[in-house]
Amino acid sequence: MHLVYFLQISVGISQNFQLLVMTGVFILVGRSEFPSPKTVLFDLIIICDILYPVNRGGVHAWTYTYSKGSNLQWHEARQWCQNHFVDLVSIQNKEEAEYLNIFLPRSPKYYWIGVQKVAGMWTWVKTNEPVPVEAQRWASEEPDDLAGQDCVELYIKRDKDTAKWNNEKCSKRKEAICYAASCTRESCNAHGDCEETIGNFTCRCHPGFLGLHCEEAVACEVLAERRQSSQLCVHPNGPNRFNSSCRFHCEVGFRLVGVSVLACQADGRWSHPVPQCEVERCPALNQTDFSLNCSHPISPFSYNSTCQFSCDDGYELVGQERVRCDHTGRWSAGTPECSGESLLSSLPFTLIYDYESV
Repeated sequence: MHLVYFLQISVGISQNFQLLVMTGVFILVGRSEFPSPKTVLFDLIIICDILYPVNRGGVHAWTYTYSKGSNLQWHEARQWCQNHFVDLVSIQNKEEAEYLNIFLPRSPKYYWIGVQKVAGMWTWVKTNEPVPVEAQRWASEEPDDLAGQDCVELYIKRDKDTAKWNNEKCSKRKEAICYAASCTRESCNAHGDCEETIGNFTCRCHPGFLGLHCEEAVACEVLAERRQSSQLCVHPNGPNRFNSSCRFHCEVGFRLVGVSVLACQADGRWSHPVPQCEVERCPALNQTDFSLNCSHPISPFSYNSTCQFSCDDGYELVGQERVRCDHTGRWSAGTPECSGESLLSSLPFTLIYDYESV
């Protein structure tokens, strides 16, 4: 048996490293046998990027594999791919199909791919997801509605409709196109999903994360400091980054106006405006029955305001002479009263009548 490796070496960029870029084709002929009831000849097309110096997280690539002279039914072809590699190639887009058309040899029976009709819908068997209409690459007048034609082949180097799909009976015997994934556990951060592309891979970041490997959390603006307030924050992904949360508290004598807990969202904005701390206020005191002398260190009749009461001469103060506005917005005591008669009314007097004027 012969293994033929076609290496396409292309350009890649890895952070903080310069690359030695080489372009060419390298062919290695060797011998390999797999423990299988049937010996299968296959070729490997390895599409890779060479990096120098080597750096973890650099550019990787798919490995395509195709059988040669194997005459496999669709289910046999998929089992063979799963046993020795990953699965039948799914053909995600036009570029991938055209790429394989360039590198695969022509086979009169063509090649099985990882698309099958499931519950009446054309489905990528790797993910068990329906193939979007825009991703379906049917040849002209395909797919047809003949019974049992539920598996898909790829036309390679065909005069008409090359690199297009055709549905066939799954019992037909053809070659198989398999792939080995370039994505590994180290390819992307835990906050991203690795997606295979031709000769490369990309990391599809989860909401709230960005970067080549989804290693960076989205940043929110630094929260402004407010007077008479404090904040206690938790930063699981770095200061003021996605999923950071801050709880606001007000000093004694002030009340919170707004939402107390803010969260940094995936769009880089805080979930709510920064709350305000407003001073607690006590009911205003009027000066109808007494004299009032007040001190307001913050604002009129608010937290820590104090007021001194006094009565007019001849009246006696009943109640607390001095009150203070506490942290709850209440006076420390009730309003006092002035009791008694004026000094003039309390003196003895004589009423004199002038009869001559009457």
